[in-house]
Amino acid sequence: MINAKFEAGRGDFMTFVFREIQKEDYTSCADSLIAAYANEPWNNPWTLEEALLRIEATMSGFNARGYVIEYEGNIIAMCLGRIDYYFQNWRQFCIDEFNVTPHYQRQGLGRQLFAFAATQLKKEAIQQLFLLTGGAQAVTFYEKNGFLTSNEGTMMVYPLTEA
Repeated sequence: MINAKFEAGRGDFMTFVFREIQKEDYTSCADSLIAAYANEPWNNPWTLEEALLRIEATMSGFNARGYVIEYEGNIIAMCLGRIDYYFQNWRQFCIDEFNVTPHYQRQGLGRQLFAFAATQLKKEAIQQLFLLTGGAQAVTFYEKNGFLTSNEGTMMVYPLTEA
């Protein structure tokens, strides 16, 4: 766990706690997810039930890892995912969910959460982080934080329902 102080303007400082996720955080994480996806560019109307299911499913495996930023008892940002294991001891972390509650965006917290997660994952000999994302705004954010666009694969889908 790391406490970090950020200037909130006019000399005020806010103390944020960077730490690993706990099961007790899931409802607060669901609230953060709902807020993060409610507006542009996503406009996704998540319900609390859907958001909780997403978080619980993501965190259900032995290889799941999650990191959060807490402020005044609420989760305001999260990085959730899983470790993928390959031959020759190659390990990578797939980020399944990453968001910062809109009120706290553009303050450097996302960048700090990446740095915290990367530090924790390096302790487990993880060689890289990867994710799939959509939307130009998200791509720009990830590129600004050191992610590279990879053309090593193609995301493909096989619909199981009729349109």
